[in-house]
Amino acid sequence: MSHKPVETNLKKMSHNMDEDKSVDKIAIPGYLRISKIIAYALYVWVIIGIISLVLRVFLLLFSANPDTPFVKFIYNVSAEYLNPFRGIFPPRLVGETGYLDVAALFAVILYLFVMWGFSAFVQYVQNKIEITTYEQEKEIKRLKQEQENAEIIQTVTTTLNKPTKTVTKKY
Repeated sequence: MSHKPVETNLKKMSHNMDEDKSVDKIAIPGYLRISKIIAYALYVWVIIGIISLVLRVFLLLFSANPDTPFVKFIYNVSAEYLNPFRGIFPPRLVGETGYLDVAALFAVILYLFVMWGFSAFVQYVQNKIEITTYEQEKEIKRLKQEQENAEIIQTVTTTLNKPTKTVTKKY
């Protein structure tokens, strides 16, 4: 497992420490932040698809009026999510007017797996962020300790190098 971005950030921090004496900054790499944002956006996209497909199944099952605005909206939104799965399974008639959209149920199952994958990816990215933060906090503590030790050594050295007054007694 390589931590080159962490090492690079830590080198920058130690270099910055020498310049401005501030070592309390933790820098999370930009690629991790962007990855997390993209993963969350895709996760939300899949959730919207699952919800719209489940609503579609229930609306079709109970023969909802397709002319109402809400039903039209659900059918339009779910149509984009259902397109890759159209024609795989034929719909099954339920009762006199309703039917079960098996392709939509199949799509829901597959989108649940996709959602699980995005969830795992978000957890992976979060774990990398936590590892990076932990390593940087550890390095900050080490750098602060080195700074304190250097100050103590400088104080002791300065104290020892001060000329002392010698008192001579006259008899």
